[in-house]
Amino acid sequence: MMRSVCMVLILLVNGAALACDGLVVEHAWLRQPPPGSDVAAAYFDARNDGAATLTITAVGSPDFKSAMLHATHVVDGRAVMRPQGDIELAPGAHFVAAPGGAHVMLFEPAKPPTVGDTLTLQLDCRAGEPLRVALPVLRDAPRATPP
Repeated sequence: MMRSVCMVLILLVNGAALACDGLVVEHAWLRQPPPGSDVAAAYFDARNDGAATLTITAVGSPDFKSAMLHATHVVDGRAVMRPQGDIELAPGAHFVAAPGGAHVMLFEPAKPPTVGDTLTLQLDCRAGEPLRVALPVLRDAPRATPP
């Protein structure tokens, strides 16, 4: 009986360690919101360097009350934001969250983000532990981002 319990615990620990296995997130940043704003936008580049397809199911930050991945679409000549569903990344696939496209909307900050702060962005995958990445607060995009 004890051996079975140990095997289950080993499998659970190893499964959690492999969560988001292969997911690489780079160039994450948050645009400093205007004074008094209770929303902010964050951006990042993600790619799957692993051997299996992975799925990002949610985004969040301990520095905000809530977060949601949005996509920007042009409808009748106007930019409209809509919730983005799960992001499925096949091996070698990329996903870019950039100004004018997909982005993370963060609501109700614990304190107003200011240039120079580093916050945390959390990406949840279909299984296991979330991936947390540093999210520096910047005034403008740090580099030219792909469309």
